[in-house]
Amino acid sequence: MIGYNIIDRIKIKKNISFIRIEPTDIKLTLAEIFKSLSNLAWISQFDQDYVQAGFQTRAEDTVKYISNNILAKNNDEITKDTGELIVSELSRMTIVNELKYLDIPLAELIKIKDIGNHGFDFYSKNKENILLFGEAKYNSRQNAYGKSFEQISRFEREKQDASDIIDIDKFCCEPSKQNHAKGLKGFVASFSCKSTKTEKIIKGIKKNSDFILLNKFEELVLVAVNL
Repeated sequence: MIGYNIIDRIKIKKNISFIRIEPTDIKLTLAEIFKSLSNLAWISQFDQDYVQAGFQTRAEDTVKYISNNILAKNNDEITKDTGELIVSELSRMTIVNELKYLDIPLAELIKIKDIGNHGFDFYSKNKENILLFGEAKYNSRQNAYGKSFEQISRFEREKQDASDIIDIDKFCCEPSKQNHAKGLKGFVASFSCKSTKTEKIIKGIKKNSDFILLNKFEELVLVAVNL
């Protein structure tokens, strides 16, 4: 997938990475995102016909909804729904392409029939078989990392990650699920950011109370999307 450039890649701590990306052209980026979402080749990896049929129905309904209700209405104006879709999918693909982590389709494609699911936005697995749960936030006026951290922290307290395991069960290896059962897990906080310098963003992030709480987990990846 094209449509973005890596601006910064910084190791904040041993278990915390910061990646900042710049979408190239919004219309091109939206087209690439739609192409990525519409590619349902991943369904063929499942042997059981009923599993393929189930995922096919969910994914096709979601792609149709996104096309008709979000992307079709976009006229170079980034709405909340469009912004969060861009942040979610670009962050997910950054994790896959740059860190070489597991490629799991966006949550809307595998969980429910239309956009707006309750739970994490995307998932992955690192090279140590630790499952990562991603949350994307968009704000048209300010850097959105606070909202992303706040949501992740709340979801973790409410054990939303444990609930979401049911939805991603067939994408995960047994060791990763066993690790999660032992409390070994990680998160991806993805968020829109403005023209603020990276150094200032990271300085603000380090002071965030929810970010401090999330430091204890096995891995935390921060993906800032210039939007």
